[in-house]
Amino acid sequence: MSRTPLPLVSIVTPSLNQAQFIRQTIESVLSQDYPNIEYWVMDGGSQDGTVEILKSYGEKIHWVSEADSGQSQAVNKGWARARGEILGWVNADDLLTPSAVRNAVEALLADETIGAVYGDTTYIDENGEFIQRYPARPFDYEALAGETENFIPQPSVFMRRDVLEKAGFLNESLHYIMDYDLWLRMGLVAPMKYLPVEMASLRLHSTAKTIKGMHKFADEFVTLYENLFSNVSLPDVLHKRRSEIMHTTYIHSASFCFWGRETGAALQFLGRAWKEQPFPRRRTFWLLLGFSVLGKLGWRLAERLHGNPLQLRKGVLSR
Repeated sequence: MSRTPLPLVSIVTPSLNQAQFIRQTIESVLSQDYPNIEYWVMDGGSQDGTVEILKSYGEKIHWVSEADSGQSQAVNKGWARARGEILGWVNADDLLTPSAVRNAVEALLADETIGAVYGDTTYIDENGEFIQRYPARPFDYEALAGETENFIPQPSVFMRRDVLEKAGFLNESLHYIMDYDLWLRMGLVAPMKYLPVEMASLRLHSTAKTIKGMHKFADEFVTLYENLFSNVSLPDVLHKRRSEIMHTTYIHSASFCFWGRETGAALQFLGRAWKEQPFPRRRTFWLLLGFSVLGKLGWRLAERLHGNPLQLRKGVLSR
């Protein structure tokens, strides 16, 4: 690190009834090898012993426990209270690697043109055991928006406050893909940079929101892209691909619904995909259509024949 004053980094953890994991998360923040960190835990009114854990840390952390409308509002409230010029967000069941903050700050100080950095991240299970790597890759805005795939792992992201403020904080109406929405808006303000170093772990467990509410991603996914195409700052090259990108978006939404056992909703999204591009060549479209028409029987057949591609298993890649 330079001898110049080190920028303050503020990290926010949203929490609700995660006593099983939150101490590990807190320790991963407090054990950083970067000395100038402000840490806020925004608890939504937990009743499982979380508050007692927070109290045990005394003045080492800042925390609030009060009702909120969800994860997005909790993070926004934390960022609004935070004083740091660099901001991060790690959920109450995820972890940072010991040098994550230092690596992020060094990269941001080295290049004033970038608005945020992110790094390699692993998926772990409830016992902290490795499942697989998150498919992070170098930043390319057209790919991030056009491929409808989020290759930026949320807990590894550290961003400049001024870039976040220009892009706008998290959309509080989104509860599942608010991070992807934010990256797409921030990328229109300033590029992000991928750091090929291990920076975080994402924990998957049976009570995780991403596991329990899979079909709920669908409507938010479509809303995200409808909002994106209404953004006047979106590059023309992407506007010209609108029909193609929305076609893919509807297929992804159909997949979320199908594997969430909402086969009727999957058929509706497939119908919208067809309207964008009739007679599609994508094999995924036809497989989803065939299995969805069969309803619950189709879901059981697909599960038996293919397995759920949106679920992570040890040694098995996800979508």
